Amino acid sequence: MTDWKDWSSWLVEGYYVSYMRDSQRFYEKVIQRDFAHYEYDWYEDIAVGATSGPVVPDYLEITKGYDRSTNTNQLWQLIFGIYGQAYIYIELPTDLHRHGIPKFAKPNTVLRRVSHFEEWMSPFYEPTFITEHFMMRPETFRIGLDAYNPEPIVLRDLKLNFMIAKLETERLGTVESGNQKATVPRWEEALDKLHRGVLPCRNLTLMPVRAPVESVAGE
Repeated sequence: MTDWKDWSSWLVEGYYVSYMRDSQRFYEKVIQRDFAHYEYDWYEDIAVGATSGPVVPDYLEITKGYDRSTNTNQLWQLIFGIYGQAYIYIELPTDLHRHGIPKFAKPNTVLRRVSHFEEWMSPFYEPTFITEHFMMRPETFRIGLDAYNPEPIVLRDLKLNFMIAKLETERLGTVESGNQKATVPRWEEALDKLHRGVLPCRNLTLMPVRAPVESVAGE
């Protein structure tokens, strides 16, 4: 598992990124980067077999989105570590549960061991990129969390250790149905190379990959 000290996994200045919004693919270049670190103490003890949350930490919020006047955007690359034997569930955006599989899209009272993160996957002091998420306004500027206690004792002192690469990007342009539209003429060549795969680019997942709970008989 790649931990937070492996800087090759973090986005840095000069990297190209892209993401989908509806039917458009947006291409941007990282022009500035800063690091943020935030430790979140869970707000209550969790009884045996109980769920706590959802909670949306106030301080984990992107406050600025795309600025047309400067052609810049802001993006967070986030990972987190866990202290405590809880199952952590993610809602990103805050009304959409992530990481379920089609037959078990969300945990329930019968089945809890689905779509969750545990301490062994991403320890508190060594967060790994298993927990990587990308946040950006307007879709995913806040993150929601739930915790479940599978242990035979009350769970106390649950903590989460968030590490964030705060990124400012310049928008190069968009591609929709093969049609390229650069924000300014100087980005036309780079946009074309990115679209054709000539330039390396990190494709980001902002919204989760969804699948229906039901499947067609025989599949």
